Amino acid sequence: MDLEISVGVITRIDVKFPAGCHGLAKVRIYHREFQLVPLSGGEWITGDDETVPTEAYYEIPQTPAQLKLVAINDDDLYPHKLTVRIAVLPKAVVSLMPFMTFIEKLARRIFGE
Repeated sequence: MDLEISVGVITRIDVKFPAGCHGLAKVRIYHREFQLVPLSGGEWITGDDETVPTEAYYEIPQTPAQLKLVAINDDDLYPHKLTVRIAVLPKAVVSLMPFMTFIEKLARRIFGE
């Protein structure tokens, strides 16, 4: 399946596996030939009744851009519907994130948690 993505920076990709998958449904996500998820080439994301998060920093410099979602189901008895969520933020926002994290940590030290 091809997924249209806006210009920006992919900061997070979540894959939700419903109950009953038992690791038999598997996912990979690519941009062109580069495997984004999971980061280890040739591996798959699997799960069962859980959301598997992946922190990322991958810039999409131009539109139209497509990600390729590859999913397989080794379960011979049941189909499984997976949900994929992709967070894409403007590059200007992402560049401020380390500074905002620093300010948050500083405020916690000064004012306590």
